[in-house]
Amino acid sequence: MSIRAMRWWDIPAVDTIEESLFPNDHWSVDQWWRELATPHNHYWVVEHDEQIIGYAGLSVQAPDSDIQTMAIEKSKQGIGYGGQLLDHVLGAAADLSAKQVFLEVREDNTAAIALYASREFENISVRRNYYPDGTTAVIMRRSQFAQGSQW
Repeated sequence: MSIRAMRWWDIPAVDTIEESLFPNDHWSVDQWWRELATPHNHYWVVEHDEQIIGYAGLSVQAPDSDIQTMAIEKSKQGIGYGGQLLDHVLGAAADLSAKQVFLEVREDNTAAIALYASREFENISVRRNYYPDGTTAVIMRRSQFAQGSQW
């Protein structure tokens, strides 16, 4: 497994994963292009056996940062790729002088919430009807100094 910067030629593979995981509210190809072109955004892909199996994006406007998106294809979930990707994103946030990281996650995505909690994210609020299907988003935050930990 390797993690590397996302490039424009990765968009078709990333879009395929995005559409399969989020059929009702996936990003458009145009949105991927805009995200990659924004200077304060940073995107990565996860490769396994030379295939893209996941991706993540981070928007940094220090001292704050936001995980814009993060996903691992369904067949590769539950075996540690998501944790490694999240650790990579958190390291990048620290390198880019972020003091805290925010994210939104579907309240019914218990696996993702557990992963974030394992990395010292805390629930700070909710956004009702945030997703197109009416699902609530849980807003989570990790501060650099949460429980005395390092990134």
